[in-house]
Order: sequence, then C-alpha cells, then structure tokens
Amino acid sequence: MAKRKKDESGGTKRKSSGSGAKAWSAASCAAGAALGAVGGVLATRVGIEPKTVAISETVAGAAGTVFASGNLRWGSAGVLAAGASQLAIGWLQKKTAEAAQAQATQAAAAVLGGNTPRQGLPGDISQAFRDAREQMEDDYAN
Repeated sequence: MAKRKKDESGGTKRKSSGSGAKAWSAASCAAGAALGAVGGVLATRVGIEPKTVAISETVAGAAGTVFASGNLRWGSAGVLAAGASQLAIGWLQKKTAEAAQAQATQAAAAVLGGNTPRQGLPGDISQAFRDAREQMEDDYAN
C-alpha cells in the first residue's frame, strides 16, 4: 500500500506511484499481447480454427481484465488486444475474399455473356482467317 504524507491543508494524500510501476504495467501489457499473438499463431498451426482462437483469446483477456488485479490485469489487457486484433484481421480478410469472389464472378459472367469485346480470342482469329479466305476466293474467282 502506498505511503501517505501530510499535505499543506493538514490532511493526508496518497503518494503517487513511481514510474517503475507504470513501466511494469506497460511491460505486462506488451508481454500479454505478444503471448496472445504467438499463442494464436501456434493454436492455428495445430489445426484450431482462427476465428475460434481469436474469440477465445478475446474472452479470456476480457475476463482477466475484469477479475484480475495488478500486472496480471495489464497482461490480460494485452491478450484481449491480441484477440480483438485477430478478430478484426479475420473479418477484413473475409470481406476482401468476398469482394474478390464477387468481382471474379462478375468478370466471368461478362466474358461468358458476351458483354465485353472479345478481341484477340481464338474465336476471333479463326473468324478473321475465314473472312480473309473468302476475300481471296472472291479475288481469284474473278
């Protein structure tokens, strides 16, 4: 417990925590985030679904942040941050994949449906040769 000292008004006030306690808190938070990130990667490598890992880390970090105290609370906040960032990354990857799939489907439908010019495709080349042959037959027939 922090020491109390008298202030000018005659009452007591709590002595402020030094920068050492803040440094330990920051280090605990960074260590928790690092352990959460590394643990998430290792869990996905053994075959656990990334979304499950991210949700588990987020819930465990939130529980530790609420119920723990001291440096354990700060470490749990780091785990919470790692889990939340993994959830966000997974969500962004899903949205990007869905957008890419929609774009590929749209492009395939446009090509197959004939909505775009088909210059340089094998069908156009063979048609060009047929036209040239017909032109030559007409020229030599006269």
